[in-house]
Amino acid sequence: MSDNTSNENEKILESLFEPDNAEILLELKSGPKSLSALTEKITISETDLDEKLSYLIEKDFVKKEENNDGVFYSLDAEKLAKVLENDDNFKNIDDGLAKLDSFLN
Repeated sequence: MSDNTSNENEKILESLFEPDNAEILLELKSGPKSLSALTEKITISETDLDEKLSYLIEKDFVKKEENNDGVFYSLDAEKLAKVLENDDNFKNIDDGLAKLDSFLN
């Protein structure tokens, strides 16, 4: 693996543990949420939340779906599991999300 790829993977993994991103992922673990529902749960501005969601969407950890009821965000648990399983610190997605949860609390 090249240094650039390794650095990028490290940055992505670090971003998952950034408190706001971790909180977003934990909220989405229970199912799709609207931006307003996430804003109620996560104590950052809607602009900051939108920016963080855009990053998570760009990295394929979150999916954005639009329908007649509005825009909803959902966790791509498979993608998250692959990233966490590739890191020696995590055995599976549940361990990874437990680690994220403990990081927040």
